[in-house]
Amino acid sequence: MVPRKVVHVITRLDRGGSAQNTLLTAIGHDRTRFEPLVVAGRAGRWDDQGGDQATDQSRRRLELAGIRCLLVPTLTREVHPIKDLATLRALIKTLRREKPAIVHTHTSKAGFLGRIAAKIAGSPVLIHTPHGHVFYGHFGRLTSWMFLQIERRLARITTHMIALTEAERQEHLARRVGRADGFTVVPSGIDLERFRCMVGLFGRRPQDITCPPDAIVVGSVGWLTEVKGHRFLIEALARLKPHHPRLHVLIVGSGRLREEYAALAGRLGVGEAVHLIGERQDVPDCLAAMDFFVLPSLNEGMGRALVEAMAAGRPVVASKVGGVPAIVEDRRTGLLVPPGDPVALAAAIDELLRRPDLAKALGIAASESIGLRFGAQAMVRAVEAVYETALAKAGMS
Repeated sequence: MVPRKVVHVITRLDRGGSAQNTLLTAIGHDRTRFEPLVVAGRAGRWDDQGGDQATDQSRRRLELAGIRCLLVPTLTREVHPIKDLATLRALIKTLRREKPAIVHTHTSKAGFLGRIAAKIAGSPVLIHTPHGHVFYGHFGRLTSWMFLQIERRLARITTHMIALTEAERQEHLARRVGRADGFTVVPSGIDLERFRCMVGLFGRRPQDITCPPDAIVVGSVGWLTEVKGHRFLIEALARLKPHHPRLHVLIVGSGRLREEYAALAGRLGVGEAVHLIGERQDVPDCLAAMDFFVLPSLNEGMGRALVEAMAAGRPVVASKVGGVPAIVEDRRTGLLVPPGDPVALAAAIDELLRRPDLAKALGIAASESIGLRFGAQAMVRAVEAVYETALAKAGMS
């Protein structure tokens, strides 16, 4: 059988969760059945999660795996009518030339332009993975409403959609985006062994992480933007510091809010206890430096960093948003708190600090809960099963 050509289209091929999901999927494809091509944009002014440097590293990683990668400089995250029209033309031209059996779009911007291009180019099967959504938490009410209308209409031309969690699927269906029989849940896969080897390792810190030797470290991983909610973690630290003087916060990730968060920590009197260490490639080692992990997001499709921290056996506190409750069972594999509430966040962290027995039990249960369904291989096989079903539906089995 000649392998079916699959074109993956994604806005940014950086170190973010959606990009890593797409990379692992493309690299993991069964090449006897599927021939992948990855089309991605450039970081533009959104240089979080490694920006263009990370994009080039991802491109080299694909090429070393024997996968073609096409970068479209005009495909950027921000809305820009001239660039967006140029991107649409480039995508149509590429799809007409490549004639793929399947176009698989990822994230909102690439999902918008990629699906329109696929429809115009006549691509027979169109798969879309939102990797979360932008229905709340990202923009104001009017902009969020506009994106919802767009997603409703695009869902009508989409053969099948893939959600990372059942909660994400239900949030789309509740807003009349997609059909129940046209939505499959496939958890985002990670390199399990890379994080499981950190189970039981605490207090081992890379040399350039300057927390004091006796510090109790609460950590988080994610790009520094409003939706990730790191502001609330810093505010929670300020509440906890008088009672827990050895407490420090370690945040891994880059972004445009770094200076703002550093200034906030200074105003709250915890500047020396907040460590904004930027983008890192040694995330497992950074997790080993954390006694606890916090995901204070306002919106999450699944929370890839959360899954990695749980696989590494970190006791976790996370916002009860999006797909997070599908990953964290409250008071069994972690603690869930309302989003945007530094008081509740501080109370949950305080409970773990006062009850080391609970923290240890949650960390063990968290690691055990991240089973094989979160492995990269399981993810790829599940995605390919969606492809086979969609091809059969299109009469191409």
